[in-house]
Amino acid sequence: MNISNASRCVVSLIGLMGIAGLLAACGSEGAPSVSASGSGSGSGSASASGTITEFGSVFVNGKKFETENVEVRHDGVIERCTINAVTTCGLKKGMMVTVNGSFNGTQRSASTVHQKDAVEGLVQSVAADGLSLVVMGQTVLLDNTTIIDNNIPGQDVRNLVAGTDAVEVNGHIRPNGVIQATFIEKKPMGTVTPEVRGFVSNHASGSATFRIGTLTVHYSGADISDMPTPNGNNWDGRFVEVKGMNFDSETTTLVATKVEPENQGIAGNIDEFEVEGYVTQVLGAGDFLIGNTHVQTTSNTEFRGGTIDEIVVGAKLSAEGRWENNVLTAKHVKFHESVRLEGDIAAIGTDSITIRGLSGITVTVNRQTEFRASGGRTIDTLSDLAVNDHVRVRGRVTGSNTVIATRIQLRSPDNDVVLQGPVQLINGQTLVILNTSIDTSGLQDNHFEGLNGQVIGRAAFFNTVQVGTLVKVQGRLVGETVQWREVELED
Repeated sequence: MNISNASRCVVSLIGLMGIAGLLAACGSEGAPSVSASGSGSGSGSASASGTITEFGSVFVNGKKFETENVEVRHDGVIERCTINAVTTCGLKKGMMVTVNGSFNGTQRSASTVHQKDAVEGLVQSVAADGLSLVVMGQTVLLDNTTIIDNNIPGQDVRNLVAGTDAVEVNGHIRPNGVIQATFIEKKPMGTVTPEVRGFVSNHASGSATFRIGTLTVHYSGADISDMPTPNGNNWDGRFVEVKGMNFDSETTTLVATKVEPENQGIAGNIDEFEVEGYVTQVLGAGDFLIGNTHVQTTSNTEFRGGTIDEIVVGAKLSAEGRWENNVLTAKHVKFHESVRLEGDIAAIGTDSITIRGLSGITVTVNRQTEFRASGGRTIDTLSDLAVNDHVRVRGRVTGSNTVIATRIQLRSPDNDVVLQGPVQLINGQTLVILNTSIDTSGLQDNHFEGLNGQVIGRAAFFNTVQVGTLVKVQGRLVGETVQWREVELED
């Protein structure tokens, strides 16, 4: 596994989601007696859409499903198989799957495991830094969670030959149609059936064409029986799966043999369902799409690692709850960039910033970092920010005191300071997060909160917290020093 500059091909076992909103689950029409999802009691139908994170049965988004004699679908093959630590039935870590089955108490059992990739086809180009490639008109991004199969030389995509090699990419479809890869493997010559999933744009029924990314799809001879009758541009914005033949690399065109909408096969309700991916649309407060899966929150929804106002287009989330009438009513919403920082910019470097009061933490940006503006300012790159700007940062831990920013949002002036991350050390009543020491001894007992935001007190907090626990601390900047005021467990 050869990673240069800590940014290329990857060895992570952390799964992300499969293609957002990919639901092929069938739930029971009648709702059985079920307690709160994940509560450890009750029974009912269960499904999860996401990334394989482990075997020994199958783990999807970290959840274990028993897999005894299940139906497994991958690469056009359907087989009966028992998945365990030795036999994986053609599946690999990082692949995107939808698992359908049931739960009884804390145990989940799968009846089907269906794998789907985001794009399969010819490699058209590979970036010199190995952080992106173009496959059949689709831009594919890699990060430090992407798993690169060992059938790619050196497990480095820069060793792929553009115009010759073909790959299969599993990953998330981001709001702009770009694929955030979780798994990439090389396909043997002659075995590739060009296929792609994504959002339709530039639909023209007169010419029977549309685009996914920069790929132009011709569908005049395709099976479109499951699609709405073509009329002008009425397919635009729909999330579809396209299979085809005769991909022309010079014109980036594909002759489709079949076009169908995703989410086919959903029947009835699912008592316990989880979906993970990128927010592609916000319809209202707590009402949004993950991929093309409609999620709604309620006053009882528990938010983990973030707040409802942070549900913005481009945020990476998972939502779990009950699927009914084509809507997922969320019991839990979890933010997947574990690091959250907020404060005034103290210094700006070529590709990094530091935050006043948290100056020991280096926040690095790259070309995948998203910038968000407020107050009429345009923020497209790091150079558009200035010292003393108040920002909110979302990101991932990359070292003991380093963070890669996935999103930087300009906020109104404030003296609030927030630090959220995994605990590195506990020394008495002092927590160390990203090499920053937070002395909690001066906090009042009612300033210690649990996962649900309710006060749990000092003793209960320190009985629960341990190294690796995600914790958020909030304070106020006084001069160059932060006066910490509140500490909260996160998940």
